Amino acid sequence: MTIPVSPAMLMGLRDLVQSPIDAKPALETQLIMANLPILTLEGALPAEHLYVGDRVITSIGALPLQAMMPVHLAHPLRVVHLEAYALGSDQTQPCDLFPSQLLKTRQGDMAFARDFIGQRGVRYRNLPQARLLALHFARDVQIFANGLILQAARSVDQAAA
Repeated sequence: MTIPVSPAMLMGLRDLVQSPIDAKPALETQLIMANLPILTLEGALPAEHLYVGDRVITSIGALPLQAMMPVHLAHPLRVVHLEAYALGSDQTQPCDLFPSQLLKTRQGDMAFARDFIGQRGVRYRNLPQARLLALHFARDVQIFANGLILQAARSVDQAAA
């Protein structure tokens, strides 16, 4: 089932947190683009090809995907576009990130994708529509996607709370 999201709600999710330090309560905003390659035990697969139970490589090892929430936006969405290698040598393909997606920096800190705007190879891009997913695991973890380390959505237990 795809959950429609209004532009007002989306803006509210994006603005729920102003600082990565306070990001824990807003991990439900950690949406990823459906075509983003996610590292699994089977290799890198587009997020849209994952199924509940697939074992995804996370910061604490391979964990089964517990839940997946699809979101389809039929209106324009402003995303953060990364050219290939914009954030390091492991990021071999260009990709788009949801602006409030948390990712690990080279220094080991977590930062929003939108915080990288202005760096070489990183810019905003408008998409006419977008398919996004929230990947949920049994614990709060980071996942490996296209050479990046991204925060997954809230754990299944926390998302229900």
